[in-house]
Amino acid sequence: MEEATAPEVRSESRRMRPAKALAITVLAPCLLWAALVLAVGDNVFIFTPSPPGREDRAALAIRDDVSPFYKWGTLLFTRSYLRRHYGDSWYFTQAGKGDCEDEFIAALEKALENHAAVDLYLLAHTNTYIRWVESFPEELRRRIRFVYNTGCHNEPQGAEWLALGADAYIGHPGVSQSPFFYFFLLRHWTRGATLDDVLELGNRRMERKFYQVEWAARGNYSAGDAMRESVASLQGNGALRLEDLPR
Repeated sequence: MEEATAPEVRSESRRMRPAKALAITVLAPCLLWAALVLAVGDNVFIFTPSPPGREDRAALAIRDDVSPFYKWGTLLFTRSYLRRHYGDSWYFTQAGKGDCEDEFIAALEKALENHAAVDLYLLAHTNTYIRWVESFPEELRRRIRFVYNTGCHNEPQGAEWLALGADAYIGHPGVSQSPFFYFFLLRHWTRGATLDDVLELGNRRMERKFYQVEWAARGNYSAGDAMRESVASLQGNGALRLEDLPR
């Protein structure tokens, strides 16, 4: 009598369908970004159009010499907004003190000659980039529309920037934790909010984050002290929007 044999079992690996794989590849980063934005405490913007007049405006941003992680994070966050919402944009990362001066000046000259409105994002510790701009002719300096400065103790520079011709300036008074504010500023300003609205929203949500950090730190962090050092202030035209031209 022949011994019965078990039926052959074939093992086949299940392969994900191409359409499903594509959907996951596309949606996963979007969902991750949305979760990050919600965790920070801001709105999730979907398919928001850029304000009109993109071709009339340009932007320059400069990051000082910090750790590679901070350089990478600032670049990743900033450059995508500038490229989307400005006709021309330049982003500089310094490798040391005084680095990129010639390149920055050349780019600023090009921006001022070819665009009616130029915004500057000074993403650095206490700085004197204003000295790089003083030698420009007055008719060009008057095209500098908005200057945002993350530098500690750089709030007083606002009067100097306005005297050079800028329409508006936002800075911080002390040893600031300005990245908390900058996140909200760039996202809402590039979507058409006025600087007055951006200032109010950015300070309010920055303060909320400080109190969350204070709660997590269990007494090793003071939200009140952080806010006093970091609260942003505006000098100049608070009604300014991204789509507006300098006055």
